[in-house]
Order: sequence, then structure tokens, then C-alpha cells
Amino acid sequence: MNRVNLFVIGVNKAGTSWLYYLLDHHPDVFMADAKELYYFGEAGPEEEGPKTLKAYHRHFPFDQDYRYFGDATVMYYKSAATADEIRAYNPDAKLLAIVRDPIQRLLSQFQYNKQLGLIDEATSLSEALPDRRYLIDTSHYEETLPAYTDRFGADRFKVVSLEAGHADPGAFWEELLDFLALARAPRPEENDQPENPTGSPAFRAVYRSTVRPLRRHFPQAYRWLLGSTAARQAKLALLCLLGKAGAKSEALSPEMEARLQKEFAPTYAYLRDLGFEVYAEALEAPSDR
Repeated sequence: MNRVNLFVIGVNKAGTSWLYYLLDHHPDVFMADAKELYYFGEAGPEEEGPKTLKAYHRHFPFDQDYRYFGDATVMYYKSAATADEIRAYNPDAKLLAIVRDPIQRLLSQFQYNKQLGLIDEATSLSEALPDRRYLIDTSHYEETLPAYTDRFGADRFKVVSLEAGHADPGAFWEELLDFLALARAPRPEENDQPENPTGSPAFRAVYRSTVRPLRRHFPQAYRWLLGSTAARQAKLALLCLLGKAGAKSEALSPEMEARLQKEFAPTYAYLRDLGFEVYAEALEAPSDR
């Protein structure tokens, strides 16, 4: 085997780090040590991936006996052209996308953008949305993920749910093993921390003054930091000290909640049609609850 044959294509701030963690702990799966390689599609201004196929393949030990070699890059989901690129590269690959309640995902990205310094800490969600349509667009899974279903079919492309996974982790793990036709293995043990949590305002201030400049000016060092166990432990210790942000920490006014419920009605319908009953209640108008 000399091709990557497993892709986690997104969606960002929907649990991709958690899904990466689970897959990487199966003995028959090798996930690239550098999460988010950005080889396919168009990378953003701060995302620098390998420029050649040879450089891309250096991230994978094809000479070792793994069933799957995986690339988890959260931006692959955005474009049908990227789906075409991946299909041309390996039409036999299997692909996963993980989704989250669209409003909670939006709030998580909003807070993470504050951590990155892309949005000022004092800016409210209502102030941010008019000029940052991408916060809403990213949660419209029904507009992006069907391109992968069209090109790969249900036997090679699967959408999974963060909320469903947390509600029944054992069933979620078995579902992954069935889809990938992997040998049964114990579900990886998890700690109480999310795999890629967003910090409190105090943590975000520290991040912006330390990690953010490193990511911007020394991307290779930043990539090394992502794979460092010591760096992860330091981050978790700082999160314990300064606190984490929750998606619900941004209080929504009744007007904003109603607006977002209306905005994402097609998204909730899409998720319901995929079989995720966990989102069915959101299809009811707030006044009907």
C-alpha cells in the first residue's frame, strides 16, 4: 500500500480531534503524526502543508503493517473540488466527517477565533456575525457534505455525530469499527478533557501572546508543538489553572436563538434524515417547546 486510505475531512470545532484520538489508538490504524496536513484543496494563509506528493507521503510509514493510513484535515469538507482531488488520488479511500449541533459548533468556533486573536474579546456574537459569515456557513453541513456522499457513496463516506458519540461512546466505537471493517479492539480510554478545548478569556490571552506568534511566524515549530506530549500536558495544566470556555458560555438572547434556529432548520433536517435523532428536537420552533 502506498496511498493514504482514510480521511477525516472535518468539520472544524465539531470533534475532529476526539475522532482522530480514537482512530489513532486502534492498532491497525496509523494517523499522521501531524494532524491537519492541508495537502488537498486550498490551505488558508496560515496553513502550510506539503507541496509535493513525495513530501505528503513522508508522513506515513507505508512499509509498516497497518490497515489504514489516515489524514485528518478539518478543512477538506469545504469544497467539492477537494472531494474530486481525494477521489482522483484514491477512489478506494474511506472518509469520515464529524458533525455537532450547528449552533454549539458556531459558538465554539466563535470562542476559538477569540483565542486566535481573529475576534476581539469584547465583541459579542451579534456584533461578529454580520462580517463573519463563515461562522454560520461552516455549520451548514447540508451544503458541503453531500458532495462527498455523491462521489464516494455511503459505503465509503460516513457522517458521525459528536453528541451521539458522547451519549453512547461504546456504540459509537462499534459503529466506527464496523464502517472501517476493523478488528474488535477495546475503546480507547479517555480523560475528562476534550482533545482540543478552547480556553477561558484568561487562557486565550496567554495563548495569543505565546502560541499564536509561534504559529504565525514559525509554522514548523508549531507543528512540532502540536505533537509534543509535554506541550499538551502544559496546555492542560494551564487550562486547569485558568479555566476552559464552554459553547454555552455565550448567552444567546431569545431573538438570537430564534434567528439561529431558523437559519439552521435545513441543517437540523439534514441531520435528522441521516438518522441522528439527537437533533430532532431542534426542528421544533422555540415557541412550540
